[in-house]
Amino acid sequence: MHSIQRGEWQEGSGFSLLEHPIKELSGKKLGIVGFGVLGKGVAKAASILGMETLICESFNPDKPDDSLHRVGFDELLRESDVVSLHCPLTKETDGIFDDDAFKKMKSSAILINTARGGLVNDQALIKAIENKSIAGAAIDVLDQEPPDSDHPLMKNNYKNLIITPHIAWAARESRQRALDRIADNVEAFQRGKPINVVKPKAL
Repeated sequence: MHSIQRGEWQEGSGFSLLEHPIKELSGKKLGIVGFGVLGKGVAKAASILGMETLICESFNPDKPDDSLHRVGFDELLRESDVVSLHCPLTKETDGIFDDDAFKKMKSSAILINTARGGLVNDQALIKAIENKSIAGAAIDVLDQEPPDSDHPLMKNNYKNLIITPHIAWAARESRQRALDRIADNVEAFQRGKPINVVKPKAL
């Protein structure tokens, strides 16, 4: 999009603009941190794209299928080409992506956070991007929402950092489903059969 807006394609000599190579996902490793409903959905989509999936989670007892591999957090960081976060923000996971975590990732890796902003230390992410410890990041959540104009991630126009305003979930249909599920939860609770019960160990 920016290349077109800047006229780079129009002024180029070939039919394709190849100054910014694109990597295909097939054959790459996707690391999923948190394997609840959302993590499983992402794993399913990744499988369709031909990705190998690594999962790291500490409280979900469900056994994944054979195409998924449970690994420790450090191994997931070392092996993944893309790391996608889908875990809750708890005392255990607060700031889990710090300087040490980014140092363990591949320099070609991409971080995706559509879970909670507090999972990622902002200063550590900035350092990782500036030092090219990782290839880039795409985040839909911040530790402060809406952010102040002087938020450290908002002040610099990093080419390899995409920030969206907490809208990855916000399709009209998705919002309606959320309202429907709230009503279903209330009705189930009133019947004495609550659903989506949070396990104490997960808190």
